[in-house]
Amino acid sequence: MGLKTFLAHLMDDDSSHPGEQARGESETTSSHPVVGFSHPAVGALAKVLRALGEGAFEMDEDLTSKYLDLAEQAESGEASVMSRLPAKVLEQRKAERTWVTRNIRELADTIVGLLTRLGRNASLDRESDRAMEGQVERLRGAVKHESLAEIRREVLGAAETLTVVMKERDERQRKEMTAISRELENLKTELSHARKEMAVDPLTRLFNRSSFDEHAKTCLALATLAGRESCLLMVDIDLFKKVNDTYGHQAGDLVLKAVSGELVKSFPRKSDFVARYGGEEFAVVLSEDGEKVGRMLAERFLERLRQSKTVWEGSEIQVTASVGVAELCPGQTVQEWIAVSDQRLYEAKKSGRNRLVGSSGPG
Repeated sequence: MGLKTFLAHLMDDDSSHPGEQARGESETTSSHPVVGFSHPAVGALAKVLRALGEGAFEMDEDLTSKYLDLAEQAESGEASVMSRLPAKVLEQRKAERTWVTRNIRELADTIVGLLTRLGRNASLDRESDRAMEGQVERLRGAVKHESLAEIRREVLGAAETLTVVMKERDERQRKEMTAISRELENLKTELSHARKEMAVDPLTRLFNRSSFDEHAKTCLALATLAGRESCLLMVDIDLFKKVNDTYGHQAGDLVLKAVSGELVKSFPRKSDFVARYGGEEFAVVLSEDGEKVGRMLAERFLERLRQSKTVWEGSEIQVTASVGVAELCPGQTVQEWIAVSDQRLYEAKKSGRNRLVGSSGPG
């Protein structure tokens, strides 16, 4: 017999309680204790209500206190109070059921969501996917019945399946990650090599024009920030077209390589940046020196070049170069810096070639 039925039966004013009918309706609704109710029945009702309070769910509201209050009302034995008890108990039980149902669904949805995400993230092969999908479907079925026992059983089963799947996948992923790491390391080496190749002129193996542009910008920024001296040398091989016309372009390429080698030897420091600017023109950036050091190093390069000879098919090819030297001035842009050095290179050519020109004129 349910609590509602029990209370309704307890309050029923039918022929099984002839003494109650004899007292009349006015007595039944009075504030005095109901004489027809036996003390054992009232006591049992109070105990039932207290038991409900002690085992109540920990909801947002204090159900334990409410049930204890109902138990005290039942113990009073007042007819008006007793008549309202079934409705009050039913109201509390409905509230409990709503709360329990909502929380079970929230818990179930959380578990299903977690397992679904884990299953999705861990799914690397169809066989394990099917195993996880089966567990999740069974869990969804359990949720529909709102059975905590069934949910618990299916969750444990899903957890065991997931454990096995994850162990297998962990091992497979470990092997795959080892292989991927090895491939990434190879790719890193290849990319580093490719990046270096992209920054280097393929013929002379000096830095190319793009690298020079980037380096010049960086040098300008550092010079502005630290206030240190910087110097730019624009170098051009004298009468290079004549070499190509006389000996051919292959001989010209060999001369370009020879001049590049002399530049590297003349500017060997880490702070020295040597690039092929274009054609037979080169650029040297001295990021820690002013024009005085730049002129000295440029003179050393010109002297080395005068002493060198390039042999092509039994013929000795000797070339010279002209150099424009420009120290970076405060407030200058990279374009202005290059323009000054280019202008001085032009002056060196105009002055007879095989020489350098700086701020003070030919060297």
